[in-house]
Amino acid sequence: MSPQSDPEKLLKIQVLSLGSGGLELEQVEGLQVRLKDGSWLGIRPGHAAMIAATGDGELKYRKDSQDQVVSVKAGILTLADNLVSILTTH
Repeated sequence: MSPQSDPEKLLKIQVLSLGSGGLELEQVEGLQVRLKDGSWLGIRPGHAAMIAATGDGELKYRKDSQDQVVSVKAGILTLADNLVSILTTH
């Protein structure tokens, strides 16, 4: 089984917002998110655990071999065990 077809080897993304709804994505192959300093951070399955401040902008992700884009507000990103959580206040 290839890493892309094994759900245990893919990312789960949660965008949690205190102001309006949220977003949950599973079986994501990779993502890019804009950081507070304006740079981009790329995350693939197996990435080391981390915490980062994100900026307003787009969350670009790849699922089912297709690129997708959603807008996200600034917040705090945490990553551990292929789970990416972004907590925003907007």
